[in-house]
Amino acid sequence: MRIEKSKIPLFTADEKANLREVMSLIEKNKKGVVFVIDGQGVLSGSVSDGDIRRGILNGSQLEDPISQVMNKSPFSLSKEDHKTIDLKKLSNDGIKLVPILDEESKILDLISLTSDHSEIVPNPVVLMVGGRGIRLEPLTQTVPKPLLKVGNKPILQTILERLHLFGFRNIILCTNYLSEHIEEFCGDGSDFGLSITYFKEHKKLGTIGAIKYLEEQLNLPFLVMNGDLLTSLNYKTVLDFHVENRAKLTIGSASYEAKIPYGVLKTEGHQVTSILEKPTYSFRISGGIYALDPDVLNYLPRGDFFDITDLMEKLLEQKQSVVAFPIEEYWLDIGQHQDYEKANMDFKYLFNKSEK
Repeated sequence: MRIEKSKIPLFTADEKANLREVMSLIEKNKKGVVFVIDGQGVLSGSVSDGDIRRGILNGSQLEDPISQVMNKSPFSLSKEDHKTIDLKKLSNDGIKLVPILDEESKILDLISLTSDHSEIVPNPVVLMVGGRGIRLEPLTQTVPKPLLKVGNKPILQTILERLHLFGFRNIILCTNYLSEHIEEFCGDGSDFGLSITYFKEHKKLGTIGAIKYLEEQLNLPFLVMNGDLLTSLNYKTVLDFHVENRAKLTIGSASYEAKIPYGVLKTEGHQVTSILEKPTYSFRISGGIYALDPDVLNYLPRGDFFDITDLMEKLLEQKQSVVAFPIEEYWLDIGQHQDYEKANMDFKYLFNKSEK
């Protein structure tokens, strides 16, 4: 299907544009790719969401030019080739968008090989919603943490609605504390356009142990997520990144900054060589959003307490592929009272527009 001429600017960026600007375009065009053009309008590259994320992991900053991470040999077709090539085969090869070039290698048309309607994602999503929420007491004494209201609705409802927005339909909720409240609120998922099933932990199984009991339902790469996260992330990009990198485990990795309120000394023996006044250090932390291959279930014990960090260690010991997906969008773990207050303030500007 040909992209309307008026919409082509959503799919193109000048090579001087920065990573942040191109990420915004990718989010808006919903196709996962932007084509890069030079000052004369000539096609010079393409960049996907995955290209940007890998660039960030390799040290690129969001303000860096997109030319640093782009593919300099993008797939394209001439007008003549477009008339004869098998577009279905291109689609089967994973190509979603094809630029048609004129004689000067400028973009004449864009052909989309996917439907404009929301693509249904068959891969399951497991939401871990059984936590006690002790740090949020007394709020969680009678209400499970995922049902605490952020904005004008429970945080779990926001997560479910956004999963639906990005094409997911098959959701499994792992419950424990006040599970009946969650089952009553979510039902079979039809109110959210989803199919929701449940697994209730009758004893604590850690942050990932419960999924061992879901082996028959998890025969495709799948997401595992905490049920208390507020994020503007497109969850589908995590799954795409995972599949593209052929990983066994992909860890959604948020950025965390720690400010040291003292002067930090660098020494050699007893000699001071330099001092940093109240420095800020940045770290990549596990963000509670993961993509897993079904093979990973073989590493989990049945019935024992098992955390996601235990799984990471096992996979790394076995030299399996564990990759990080950088989350550069808004992300907040609602673990403490100050986080809950911040989530309610931030919600107003994060989701004040309906997304189409």
